[in-house]
Amino acid sequence: MNLRQPLSNEEVEELDRILMDQPGDLDAMNVSMLDGFLTAVVSGPNAIMPSIWMPWVWDVEKGVSRPAFHSDHAAQRFYELVFRHMNSISAELLESPEDFEPLLLENPNDGDPIPLLDDWCMGFMKGLILDIEGWTPLTSLHTDWFTVLRLYGTEDGWEILTEVSHDLDQHLEYADQLPHDIRKIHRYWLERRGKDVTPDKRASTMGSSPWVLDDVPGENDACPCGSGEKFRQCHGSPGRLH
Repeated sequence: MNLRQPLSNEEVEELDRILMDQPGDLDAMNVSMLDGFLTAVVSGPNAIMPSIWMPWVWDVEKGVSRPAFHSDHAAQRFYELVFRHMNSISAELLESPEDFEPLLLENPNDGDPIPLLDDWCMGFMKGLILDIEGWTPLTSLHTDWFTVLRLYGTEDGWEILTEVSHDLDQHLEYADQLPHDIRKIHRYWLERRGKDVTPDKRASTMGSSPWVLDDVPGENDACPCGSGEKFRQCHGSPGRLH
C-alpha cells in the first residue's frame, strides 16, 4: 500500500460516496470541503493530529458524531483514501506548488461549467479554526490573502456576497485567485517552520512535511476517528462499529 500515491478520479469519487453514504444523522463533509479542510491542516503553523481533525470530517458542525462502517475493511479503505489524499496535497504544495489546484465542485451551466467555491473555502476555514491562535499572526498581517476564503467560507462573507451581488466575471476572478492565495499561505508557514530548526536539520525539514502520514492505523494504534480507543477495538473491529 503506497500512501503517497495520489488518488485517481475514480478514487476521489469513491471517497465522496463514502462520505455522502453515511446515515442522515451525520453531517459529513463532501470531497471538495474535505480537500479544503486537509489543505488547511497541512498548510498551517502547527501539526494537528488526526484524532483532532478527523471527527470534523464526519460532523462538520460539532466534531462529535462518528461514522458507521460495515466492516473493518471499509474503515481501513476510508482511512487509506483520506491519508493518501492528504499526503498528495502536502507533497504537491511542497514539491510543485505551481501545479496546486483546489478540488472544486462545478455547476454544469449548460456545458459551460462554473466553479463552486463555497464548500472548499468552508473546509479550509474549518481547518484554520482548529488552530486559530496559531493562524492569527498571518490572518492579521496579510488579510488580502484571505479575501476569497472569507467571502466564500464564512457567514459574514456570504452576507457581503449577497449585498454586492457581483457578476460571473468577478466570481471567476476569485476562482483564479484562490490557488495563488493558498500557495502564498503555505509558503509563508513553510518558511517559518524552516527557521524554527537548527541549520543542520533545516534541509530535511524543508524537503518534507511533518503532516505526511506513512501508515494507516495499526491494530494497537489509536483510532483516527477520535474515540480514544485502539483501532482494533473501534473501527478496526466489525463487532464494535460506531
